[in-house]
Amino acid sequence: MKTKLSFLILLSSFYCFSQDTDEPVTIRFSLPSTADRLQDDRTRIFTIKGTPYLNEEHQLGTIINGETTMEAPIRYNAYYDYFQVLDENKKKASVLKSNNVIVQLDGKTYHLLTYEETVQDKALYYLPQNKNQQLSGNMKEGYFCALSDGETVLYNKTTKRVPKFKLQDHGYTQFAPTDLVTLNHYYIKRKHRPAVRIKLSKKEVLFALNNKYNEVRDYIKKNKLKVKTEEEVIQILSYYDTLD
Repeated sequence: MKTKLSFLILLSSFYCFSQDTDEPVTIRFSLPSTADRLQDDRTRIFTIKGTPYLNEEHQLGTIINGETTMEAPIRYNAYYDYFQVLDENKKKASVLKSNNVIVQLDGKTYHLLTYEETVQDKALYYLPQNKNQQLSGNMKEGYFCALSDGETVLYNKTTKRVPKFKLQDHGYTQFAPTDLVTLNHYYIKRKHRPAVRIKLSKKEVLFALNNKYNEVRDYIKKNKLKVKTEEEVIQILSYYDTLD
């Protein structure tokens, strides 16, 4: 009994044992009054084509919590932003969302970070509602893949999104919603600050490192950097970390 209890305590430091039914992504959409004159209730629920998972099949990965590690079959849900794991009995659970928990999968290392959802995202895509998050405003938590080391880190974030539906301006229209699309964005994470989305450009890197704007600008100019590649941005972040 003691051994079983110890095992459950160990699992609780990695897993969140909530039911995962693998239901497809659905979107609730209200048709304009001109789109369906024959129906009083114009609300529709559409099932979106495509998988929300980045890797459809579970792959062997590693979950790290401090000094403790555990290997398990894992796959990443890039729509709802969580890692699904299979336990020893092939039951599905999700990896515990904690800043202390790191996931290694397919040669990549994922960290849970705080970031701000952009106005553009809200305008272009239907965003999933995560009722478990306690952050206010546009602040969210999600998984990011580290591309560098140090106090200031370049990350990549892969998400799956549903583009907002578009209706014709005239008459009754039948339409099918678009499929899930895969998006990739870069972020810079400074110490004790939320991750900031950037494009690989001089202007946006300087904005993300604005507390050392002049020093970083001079470094870019001196080294004739175009700031168009991951390698150049990582070089700039390494220099930034040397500044007082």
